[in-house]
Amino acid sequence: MILRMALALALSAIALLACDCVELPAKEARHDSAVVFRGTIKSFRDSGVGYRIAIFQVDRVWKGRLTREFEMPALEGDLCIAFLPRQLEIGNELIVYASPLSGKDGINYFPMQCNTALARNTLSIRDLGRGHRPH
Repeated sequence: MILRMALALALSAIALLACDCVELPAKEARHDSAVVFRGTIKSFRDSGVGYRIAIFQVDRVWKGRLTREFEMPALEGDLCIAFLPRQLEIGNELIVYASPLSGKDGINYFPMQCNTALARNTLSIRDLGRGHRPH
């Protein structure tokens, strides 16, 4: 009985994090994000706590103070704080809208799933304006 209740509770928590994607206009998504950038995935590393970290080579920034290299948890799937399947491949160039969440392993940035996209598949770049180079 207790095991069933624990399982039901765990499944409920997962369902609450699942995403119904609604892509926001670029300016609204930028406003709702802490960082917005265009970057290419150059590698992955182990976080040491059970997930991978994506290492981006940043070449354009629209929001936030970023350096040429930026790291984010490489979570994939239906969670609102995950990348969509097939986005996380070395060499992929993405437009990333992200915000920080703090956890037991510190502060990490997670994508706004519905707006983060492969750069070649999005028109939001022109709506974001020129941006600037990373620091």
